[in-house]
Amino acid sequence: MKASKREITLDECDSLRDILFAEKALLSAYTAAICASERKEMRTELLSAFSSAAEDVFFLSDLLSARKADRA
Repeated sequence: MKASKREITLDECDSLRDILFAEKALLSAYTAAICASERKEMRTELLSAFSSAAEDVFFLSDLLSARKADRA
């Protein structure tokens, strides 16, 4: 059997989608941790991290929308 190499390339939109997916997964993990947290200090830190990740999601969504509009 002949082993062949396929050239795999990622464009900017693919990379942004991958990062967006990871950030959304992180939001879900923060949500679960906030609900399970018993200490107020921990909840405060997790809420801050959740807010930061949410801002990243909004930013990435805006970037993707702009890239899609540029293509059209």
